Amino acid sequence: MTRPLIRALAAAAVLAAGPAGAQDRPSEEELFGNPQPPAPEQRPAEAAPPAGKPPAPDEARRGEEAPVPKGTDRAREAEMFGGTGSPNAAPPPAEGVVSRAGAQEDPLKVGGQIYLRATSTWQQDVPPSDWILTSPNLLDVFLDVRPNERVRGFVLGRLSYDPTLVPGERTPGQALTTVPGVSATPLQNPRGVLDQLWLNFDPGRRVFVTAGRQHVKWGVGKFWNPTDYLHPVRRDPLAVFDVRVGTTMVKLHVPWEKRGWNFYGIAMFEDLAGELEPVDRLGRVAAGGRAELVLGPAELGLDAMTQSGHRPRFGVDLSAGIWELDVHAEAALRTGIDGSHWAPGPPTPTDLLGYVRADPQGFTPQLTLGGSWSRNYSDEDAVTLGAEYFFNDAGYSDSSIYPFLLAGAPLIDPTAPTGQQLSLRDPTAFRPFYMGRHYAGAFVYLPRPGSWNDTFLTLSVLGNLSDRSFIARLDHAVLALTYLRVETFVAGHFGHRGGEFRLAFEVPPGAEAFLPIDPRLGRAPILDLGVALRVSL
Repeated sequence: MTRPLIRALAAAAVLAAGPAGAQDRPSEEELFGNPQPPAPEQRPAEAAPPAGKPPAPDEARRGEEAPVPKGTDRAREAEMFGGTGSPNAAPPPAEGVVSRAGAQEDPLKVGGQIYLRATSTWQQDVPPSDWILTSPNLLDVFLDVRPNERVRGFVLGRLSYDPTLVPGERTPGQALTTVPGVSATPLQNPRGVLDQLWLNFDPGRRVFVTAGRQHVKWGVGKFWNPTDYLHPVRRDPLAVFDVRVGTTMVKLHVPWEKRGWNFYGIAMFEDLAGELEPVDRLGRVAAGGRAELVLGPAELGLDAMTQSGHRPRFGVDLSAGIWELDVHAEAALRTGIDGSHWAPGPPTPTDLLGYVRADPQGFTPQLTLGGSWSRNYSDEDAVTLGAEYFFNDAGYSDSSIYPFLLAGAPLIDPTAPTGQQLSLRDPTAFRPFYMGRHYAGAFVYLPRPGSWNDTFLTLSVLGNLSDRSFIARLDHAVLALTYLRVETFVAGHFGHRGGEFRLAFEVPPGAEAFLPIDPRLGRAPILDLGVALRVSL
């Protein structure tokens, strides 16, 4: 009875790994109007800083971008949206007339984007008429105010809307549907969120302060970024842009210009692990810092974070050029993990499934190793190839536990009152792209191949080597009518049936008594398809 019940619960939760899960939050590149995809050295895992617009906080560690050639689309975008460099360093004044007092006569810029999308999944033995369909559309609007060259304020709000949902319904990529005895928060549709809200200024021109909700990225990983401690939620490495909202903190940046070094101090007003416990007293404020040291042709990063209720976490990363290769390494050095870790145990009368919590207590490292290589194949065209390996000491070696984790680590107690037999102990127990112990990924990036000067192609392949499941995705983007970007993708699932990237479970008859299960949910995914239209405002 136990295993069929696990499969029944997991079938409903398989939707949490749906194809549209990575398609929500745009990168700063798309936000600020540059229709071009990320630079080769940062694709596919992290969007490059936008042309003619400051990148997200901490994404411009190596200095400002090169000057934008006049007369190009990039130059026009720069004229529309302002200067270059990090918004958390001393930003240049916005485009416009500057008064003698140094104030901008037109200090406020308003912009954003409209992003319309549709995705579908072909599942094994499911007719096309029953393929899952989602349409997670977005509207982003920002206000960027620069009253002078030393003060800047920025706010970005997002409105999301999916016409395939009705109010109170959950998208197949989100979580379990409502279960008797388990409360579920209704999904607002449309739904508004605050992505960024920060102020930047430079007391004495020596310390650069950014206070408020912002994005700060640590580490150098492309697909896997284990030292990204300032985002409680892990990034989807196949996402076109980062879907996560910012984190509320105060960041101090002290540059050492003579050596090219940078030092950062962080006071974070949210839980490091993304838990719901509020940071409502001084003792709960997370504190940490980062040092970025240029050592010849290499750059070394050292960081640490600590917070009451969590074990301290440390990180180190290194990037360097070796011959024609750009190599990078990143290690998260800590004990224990965020969230929970489970292991099979004996069933009991009050826990039919029998899984017990077994959180690691000792040293639990995570390590990323990778590199990329670029080569011109004509006077104007280049190709970039990259690969990365990820070791996750907190992962699982056996995929048989996935149904239990997908179901939210449920506790089934048949002795409880009717309607209260099932409870979820950890709805976030299944963490995509961080489930196994060993991963590998590779990508090929082709910007503007041949005569296709407005076309960009990226082929990415990821594999969970622990459960031998894989996903390959081809992204295509073309710039039309100067500002309209048309994006399409196709992704294939292959390898071990039941693995992370090819989830499949048998749903026994009668499972609907526990969950309102759609029979399609137990089918293995074969192909994901998607199309999107994007216009910057």
